[in-house]
Amino acid sequence: MPLKLVRRKGSKHWYVRGTIRGTAVFETTKTSNAGAAEAVRIKREGHLLERSIFGAGATVTFPEAALSYREQGGEGRFLGVIDEATGKWTLLVGHFWNTPIANIGQVEADEAAMKLYPGTGAATRKRQVYGPVKAVLNHAAGKWQIPVQRIRSPRVRTAPRPWAPPALAGRLIAACDGPARFKLKLFVLTILYTGARLEEAWRLDWDMDMNLSARTITLRTTKNGEPRTAPIAGPLLEALAEVPEDERHGRVFPWAHKTSVYVPLKNACKRAGIPYFSTHEIGRHTFATWLRQYAHRDIRGLQHDVGWKNIKSAVPYLHVVPGETEAAVAKLPAVERKRA
Repeated sequence: MPLKLVRRKGSKHWYVRGTIRGTAVFETTKTSNAGAAEAVRIKREGHLLERSIFGAGATVTFPEAALSYREQGGEGRFLGVIDEATGKWTLLVGHFWNTPIANIGQVEADEAAMKLYPGTGAATRKRQVYGPVKAVLNHAAGKWQIPVQRIRSPRVRTAPRPWAPPALAGRLIAACDGPARFKLKLFVLTILYTGARLEEAWRLDWDMDMNLSARTITLRTTKNGEPRTAPIAGPLLEALAEVPEDERHGRVFPWAHKTSVYVPLKNACKRAGIPYFSTHEIGRHTFATWLRQYAHRDIRGLQHDVGWKNIKSAVPYLHVVPGETEAAVAKLPAVERKRA
């Protein structure tokens, strides 16, 4: 039966309902205007007919696949949002608007990278174009059995990861001392001794996440979606104990937004007379490096302690313990030489 417009109780919007070649449809047009709703109905009906004849590969567009990808829990930060000023979609969804998934390949991905991020480095283009595009295409291939084209990302040279030696970290902590800057000091100590990401630390709650008696902090909102329990090191425990008990409720860092720490941290680095360390550098990079250098954690242990889902994230920290291979080789057994 062809699609038709219907009303749903309690909603001002028109709905499209019916079945086209075995595909049942009951979805909102997102408009209460009858003319606009009719246009949506005609377009949707034509789309379903075309798909039933030529297959999903000919009709599934990038925005449709991107929406499905996000609904399944995929990362949508670089896919696109609606520009409120123009009402149009931005970034990748806006660029590939109405382009069938099957028509997106290396040339199209390269063009998107050049148009959306001109003059940027390979790492930025890989993170914000090639990675998301390949993720959406792979999702479409699995869901609709669409043959997708292979896309190669630009080669990225891994730069050394900045981290703070104990002396510099100590100067930064000292520059955060004083009642007016205590929250900043507590924040720096938290990310330094737990390896928490900026948002993970910013969302910490005294009642839900902090257990001083057990000396643990629960990071609930991690990047990979899996909560992580971090032990509280001595210097951090001392700072947490300074917080009056009547203030140990609600948000640990009650800033309006996570980015509120950027300017105070830059100013603290200036006061300390040290290079600027971002939250990721003074936090996760320094935490991981210290675990390797001073706690002698192996790569598997480091992966667990820092909370990485993929062990590849821990591999760049192999080199931070100088002489490790030489020391290991020196312990190898000697071969007993006997004459026949």
